Amino acid sequence: MGVLYDYFRAAGDDAVRRRLDERDGGSPVPRGFPGADLKGIDPTIALGKLVGFATGREWAPGLVGEQLIWPAGAQHNLDHEGPWVTRLDDAARDALAAIPAEQAPELAGRWARIEEFYGGVDAEDLREVLARVVALAAEARAHGESLYVWCAL
Repeated sequence: MGVLYDYFRAAGDDAVRRRLDERDGGSPVPRGFPGADLKGIDPTIALGKLVGFATGREWAPGLVGEQLIWPAGAQHNLDHEGPWVTRLDDAARDALAAIPAEQAPELAGRWARIEEFYGGVDAEDLREVLARVVALAAEARAHGESLYVWCAL
């Protein structure tokens, strides 16, 4: 089994930390925060390439900025094996929220061809994923919330 990623929106880091502490690090999706389980879509590369396609920018590390927010001190503990929660930067949230529906088929087709998907992803399936991500980002932006990623090995 690979790495699991759940994307969700929340009003702030403190609320996320409390929920994760209450659940002993279990995913806060769907019980806790509105979100989507996007199991194999990492925020740095796979989601970053989508953001790059949507904004006309070349993918580079840091295109989607992330800040580790849970657990406290995990960035200094090399033995910690997860789970983790990061907050995505608002620029990535806003770029995703701004993707127009009519652009979705073309973006999903391009996204399906990235090497990280190993040619095993159908563009039509990614269209549905893209729609979920765009809706989540748009809701987060509309409510003044951030996008977060729960990650577990």
